[in-house]
Amino acid sequence: MVYQQFRCETCKKLLFKGVLVDSEVEVKCRGCGNMNTYHGLSKERLLCFVDPCPGRVSKREAAETEKKLAS
Repeated sequence: MVYQQFRCETCKKLLFKGVLVDSEVEVKCRGCGNMNTYHGLSKERLLCFVDPCPGRVSKREAAETEKKLAS
């Protein structure tokens, strides 16, 4: 699995890399002091990896969802 990069919304400094599942993380940037809040994906979106599964999410859809959550 590829880790997502979480960057400060203000100065774009890399805060951490990882995968957030059913979670919410608040991180204070050591560069500018801005408080950043990130929300994880639902575990149901990550469970199904079998191709014919109706709950499966493509990499493109997952990336679009992550972008929306990051904004």
